[in-house]
Amino acid sequence: MANWRQLTDSLVELCLHRTLRGFELALGRIWTQLSAEVWGVFLPPSFQAGDRQLFIGQGVRPAGPLLTQAARQGIESLGGGKGTTLAPQILEAIAGELAPGPDWPRRVLQIGEVQSAPLILFVFRRPEHGPFTQPELDTLGWAGTHVRKAFLVLAEQQEQEFMVGLFRLISNLHPEGICVLDKQQRPLFENRNFREHLMLWEHGAKALSLNLPRSTSLPAVWQKACQDAFQTLGDLKLPATGSRLIVSQGPVVNLNKPLSDEQQVDGAVRYLAMRSTLGIRPYLLLTSSVSRTKQTQSGLTMGDLAERFDFSRREVQMTELILKGHSADEIGTRLKIALPTVKTHIRNILRKAGAKTRLQFIGLVRAG
Repeated sequence: MANWRQLTDSLVELCLHRTLRGFELALGRIWTQLSAEVWGVFLPPSFQAGDRQLFIGQGVRPAGPLLTQAARQGIESLGGGKGTTLAPQILEAIAGELAPGPDWPRRVLQIGEVQSAPLILFVFRRPEHGPFTQPELDTLGWAGTHVRKAFLVLAEQQEQEFMVGLFRLISNLHPEGICVLDKQQRPLFENRNFREHLMLWEHGAKALSLNLPRSTSLPAVWQKACQDAFQTLGDLKLPATGSRLIVSQGPVVNLNKPLSDEQQVDGAVRYLAMRSTLGIRPYLLLTSSVSRTKQTQSGLTMGDLAERFDFSRREVQMTELILKGHSADEIGTRLKIALPTVKTHIRNILRKAGAKTRLQFIGLVRAG
């Protein structure tokens, strides 16, 4: 019989792992404690496995024809499709492929609901140790239930970490305004620039005196553009397998709105799709920027601004780029200085000018 304290400690350790490799090693210790010297397991579908059931094993023979097919086409290809139970003869045939020898005692357990892809466990042990007893199988099933729950948590965390990394990547590619919407047009991620740009879109110059909302409220024209883009996305033939992420190479919908002779808000709606355990999940990637064609509305020179606000030479260089609409990343690239240094200079510029945001600073300069 299993040492329950050791088994419980091993299950707790399993839940603490954040990588698949660590999970696999902890899983091996659990099955070994339960007298399974050789084992193989199909875990529920995961983001990391391309939305298919992940197979890992220890001590089993190299993959035979059935396991190879399951790896290439999904385990459902061996039976009646998703949401159906694999026939006992199929599971027994897979167990036969995995067994270290023909006389090794073996058992197959399906743990969890069929509709949500059960954990399928193959366990083997040496002939001299005899067949698995019913109490041993009951304990294996109990442990398997907790293993399945722990893996589902790990898979969800890995997908969330991927999403965070994705948003960081997009932010680096497009350092201006950015927002990601789900199918219900709810913002999943947005930055301050995007909210500022939409305020300008709706209120024009008056936006400079308004409080910035905590979350995005899309204007009607943007909502219509998003609806059209989602419809376009639904008509696209996206890859069924192999690609977790698809981002459009160009805008699905272009938007622009002139605010004055010197300023215009530009926006684009792009499609963004990701494969997950629920199939292809559609998202929309919204980007925005403010373009400016003149340095200042009042015609003030950089010398005038330097004298009025006591700007240093570097701060004058920064101010010129800020007024042209460049982001902090772009300013750092142009002036060949680190991003933290750029942000420090921008804070000093805003402090000297008595402005809280770059948008407010631009309004102050244009007002003369």
